Amino acid sequence: MPAAQLSDGICNLPGGLVLDDGRRLGRAELRPLTGREEEWVAQHSDTPSALMSTKILSACFVRLDEVPVDSDIIRKMLVGDRDFLILQLRRMTFGERFAAVFSCQDCKVAMDVEFLAQDILVEPRPQDVATYIWQFQEPAMTRPPVRFRLPNGADQEAVANLGGNEAVDVLLARCVIDDGGTPLTHDECVAVIAEMDRLAPQIDLELDLSCPECGHSFTAPFDCTAFFFSEIRAQSRHLMREVHYLALHYHWSEAEILDLQRHRRRDYLALLNETLRPN
Repeated sequence: MPAAQLSDGICNLPGGLVLDDGRRLGRAELRPLTGREEEWVAQHSDTPSALMSTKILSACFVRLDEVPVDSDIIRKMLVGDRDFLILQLRRMTFGERFAAVFSCQDCKVAMDVEFLAQDILVEPRPQDVATYIWQFQEPAMTRPPVRFRLPNGADQEAVANLGGNEAVDVLLARCVIDDGGTPLTHDECVAVIAEMDRLAPQIDLELDLSCPECGHSFTAPFDCTAFFFSEIRAQSRHLMREVHYLALHYHWSEAEILDLQRHRRRDYLALLNETLRPN
């Protein structure tokens, strides 16, 4: 992971957003989630992760360098940068430790797995340009160069409800800006996608697991963004209890309590527990 990853909600993007005028934006500042964002995630369980990421990042973004951030900017950000920022929000919300459950690929028994945020691999690839030129290298092949951009949040949203090959085809079609008047062959599509992967920042985690029941060893991918949203939904009942308890004792409205960030709610709850605890 980058050294300057998170300090008071400030972090350096592993890719960065290059604007049309050539400026690169790479320093992001986030605020923690409030109860409102937690409630929204819990109430929209059927919303695809890509759309949910845009919603939550739009709410929690303070600034990107000195440029005001809105949902349009969020959608223009690279996929790797968005995943990186969701990882930061997860750390600000639940801390460094992850506790997940996987099923053995062989015997299907559930197994508990713990790891730290620092175990999630971040490969920074700072962006200097908004688009790239690709030329097929085979001497026997002659075709015009292809100009493309890297996948962003808007592309994620566009393919969120598509599956497999269709999603790949639609995403590639969106990212190829100019094919030189010659449609890409299958092999050329594969080559362009590989070049995109090489250029884009990567946020990735594959866990090397061993089943305690049958001893089978396997590698399992981990989707931090989807996991974070599932954690919030799993704790929605706790949010309701916190609102009830604070409203009961402080007589605040639900809206006032939901405006509080998680750590602030917990601070008030700790004070109440100390005050109301029998001597």
